[in-house]
Amino acid sequence: MRYTILILLAIIIVAFTGCGQPLDYEKEKAAIIEVMEKETQTYIDRDFEGMYSTHVQDSTNIRLTAGADNYVFAEGWEEVSKHMTGDETEDDLGIELHITVEKTNYRMKIYPNSAFVVCDQKWISSFDDDEIEINSIQVRLLEKIDGEWKISFVSFVGTSGYKNFEDVEELFD
Repeated sequence: MRYTILILLAIIIVAFTGCGQPLDYEKEKAAIIEVMEKETQTYIDRDFEGMYSTHVQDSTNIRLTAGADNYVFAEGWEEVSKHMTGDETEDDLGIELHITVEKTNYRMKIYPNSAFVVCDQKWISSFDDDEIEINSIQVRLLEKIDGEWKISFVSFVGTSGYKNFEDVEELFD
């Protein structure tokens, strides 16, 4: 009797733990890309409410951006949102400025409630005849909250502005 109860309990545990829905990787990947694209486009459009809807809005949200000339570290939603909507973005997002952004080469590790994403990004801004291209590698952590993917960590590593050395010996010339 005792073994029967243990076996029955083991069968019930296995049945309940094995009954979870399998992860539909392609569906989740598409949803994650959609959130990342929405975040970028709403930022460009200065639709801050739309952009806010793509983020986890708590003290764990972090943004770390680094380029050849500077870096920014913002921790907590208050700091992150202030950075993204603050005065320093005014020059980046002027009304006469035409911006196109292309994200490519997505690499992801997706879990049921979190995802780690890396992609390449090309940001092209043009004003009159001037055009600036900024290339970067994006690293993001997303969390699934109430069935929706939200961004909780963004790292933007600028790859423009650095000299690419074909031969290491050039460093020492």
